[in-house]
Amino acid sequence: MPKVKYEVTRGCTFCNTCIFECPVSAITMTKQGALIDQDKCTGCGTCYNNCAFEAIEKIALKAKS
Repeated sequence: MPKVKYEVTRGCTFCNTCIFECPVSAITMTKQGALIDQDKCTGCGTCYNNCAFEAIEKIALKAKS
């Protein structure tokens, strides 16, 4: 079963809410918007649930062989 993580795909408004809400500090702000470090992301969904602009989407990661 693939593991679910999250990715900023569109419409980041640079509000920083996801950065403050992420319990593992997996999100940083770049010139293009928020960026989620997939190695740090635990898939908890806190960023997704707190993004008022729906800029974060669920992604399924393939299991490593």
